[in-house]
Amino acid sequence: MLTRDQVNALNPWWTDPAWRPADDLHLAAAEAAPFRWDPRPFDHDDLASGAVFTLRGLRQSGKTTLAKRLIAERVTAGHARRTCFLTLQTIETADELREAIELVLRLWPDAVGDWLFVLDELTFVRDWARPIVYLREHDRTFRSATVLLTGSSAYDLAASADLLHGRRGRWHRPLDRLHMPMSFRDYVAARNPAALPETRPALADLLSPDGRALVETASLRTAELDQYLTEYVRCGGLPAPVTDMLLDGRVVDGTVTELWRGLSADARRLSRSDLTLRKLLARTVVGLSSMTDTGTLAHELDVSRPTAGAYVDVLAASFALIALYQRDAKRQDGPALRRPRKLYLGDPALAAIPGMLGGPAPSEGALVENALAIALLRADRAALEGFAHPHHLYYWRSADGREIDFLVTEPALVAVESKYAAHRTGKDYESMTKAFGQGIMVSRRDVELDREVLTVPAGVLLALLG
Repeated sequence: MLTRDQVNALNPWWTDPAWRPADDLHLAAAEAAPFRWDPRPFDHDDLASGAVFTLRGLRQSGKTTLAKRLIAERVTAGHARRTCFLTLQTIETADELREAIELVLRLWPDAVGDWLFVLDELTFVRDWARPIVYLREHDRTFRSATVLLTGSSAYDLAASADLLHGRRGRWHRPLDRLHMPMSFRDYVAARNPAALPETRPALADLLSPDGRALVETASLRTAELDQYLTEYVRCGGLPAPVTDMLLDGRVVDGTVTELWRGLSADARRLSRSDLTLRKLLARTVVGLSSMTDTGTLAHELDVSRPTAGAYVDVLAASFALIALYQRDAKRQDGPALRRPRKLYLGDPALAAIPGMLGGPAPSEGALVENALAIALLRADRAALEGFAHPHHLYYWRSADGREIDFLVTEPALVAVESKYAAHRTGKDYESMTKAFGQGIMVSRRDVELDREVLTVPAGVLLALLG
């Protein structure tokens, strides 16, 4: 159980009027990093709403740092004694969580304003929703508080949905938010902001005359953007690997080891085997650009089909894996659930884990395709609900076996084929034109603007999309 002294130590701004953000280890580390990245999934209105929010995302993506920045701004604005941070890594049970919150609520009775509670790493407390619901129903002060819950798994969010229903406050924006690693555009901003295209068009807009003009202008930086892309597909967008790449030109083994430890910890918490998880990561790296049948995956992992599916779900719930379905045009354009899926990693840096453990390494072309999958997923504002199985992103396969890597279905239908490391043929263009009339072919450095299928260098496309 957290003692009063421990709670005070987590919230030094309560009693130290000289406290500064630089005194916090997370904020100090972010300030010392060789890049600046300040994503904002919440604004002032959110934090004053009295709602219960969740912030989910891959381990080590910077959720705690993001939350600490919000806290620092509230402290600076004069709300120190109405702002509480609790790390749930130090709390073992739901009852302890309730007791810790009740302890805080008894402090500073004369302070003005509503509380903000940041409860970090809720994944560590089983049944965390129970004390939240109890206090929202029985404590008037906590009922008016804004609560921000962070975690690295979506399993408990789905399991707690019924308990939380109707008890999270009324708010006109989504209550569940997804914090993703740095995009390629973010990475380019860290390397050389001058290389970034000024405009960020929607994918479908690139096929218009104005969009083609944007591609033509952005392509003047193709060589530079391609160099940054070769770096990005090795380090991804997690802060620690990006720091390695910017300082040392590579991701060091110790950083990759920490990525593996984070994923394996989530798996063990769900009673899954490290060894099977390692085999799944290795299989995903080998098959990044190919279809994966559940039966074949079960055979390769030496487990049953349901167990193989459960391991995929573990990585997907931890935001480490994206599973794309084939689009089934005959059934309301939804996913073809009986067809093989294509598996992609939630961040390119995760592809280094199998190699660090003595397994296979991915090809550069496969990593670029993975980066495209992530970028197209990010365009969906409801990405939290659809992260594991995106609602508006599929792969396409015809009855005679022709395949297109990505099919974005909303807000407009756009086909995208990745040929970064492969030779493009007339049949590639013909397949896309015949099936969809137009589309986007992703090359390494070639640009073609005067045909229905637009050819765009991968680095240029990713920099435009953000």
